[in-house]
Amino acid sequence: SVSIVREKETGTMEVLLVSPVRPIRIIFAKMIPYFLLSCFNLVTILLLARFVLGMPVAGSVAGLVGMSLLYLLALALGLFISTVADTQVTAMLVSGMLLMLPVIMLSGMVFPIENMPGVLQWVSCVIPARWYIDAVRKLMIEGLPFRAVLREFFILAGMTALLIGVALKKFNDKLE
Repeated sequence: SVSIVREKETGTMEVLLVSPVRPIRIIFAKMIPYFLLSCFNLVTILLLARFVLGMPVAGSVAGLVGMSLLYLLALALGLFISTVADTQVTAMLVSGMLLMLPVIMLSGMVFPIENMPGVLQWVSCVIPARWYIDAVRKLMIEGLPFRAVLREFFILAGMTALLIGVALKKFNDKLE
């Protein structure tokens, strides 16, 4: 969430903005390295889960990888924070303090969503991790086919498109 803010603070954003590079390319250029690093992490985690922990993947491995890649793109929330925040400290506080705890608590990772009060169940619907965790449970543990997680897939795809769209819209291509 600090990548674009860092460019603003160091003054290199000026160089990017006067270059012939369009803002959409700047956003995707910031996103691609983190996406690739996250893909490496995904492969490492899946291999460790399978071969070190002995956790079988009961469902579709391709579906699991597809959902995981879509979830990694949904983490464009960090780009949105980076386009809105004025300083790196603000971006770190918003992403680390204000988002991490609610995501952990409301995604269903720690506490079952069904046991939460109704209001918190509704709030959890806007957290991408909730839909990803539901899909992973269905694919890995229950062994359901990919068509069983189409609802989660489309919700996550919509969130991804929305987050990337908002990040592009908020990206200020003019210096303040």
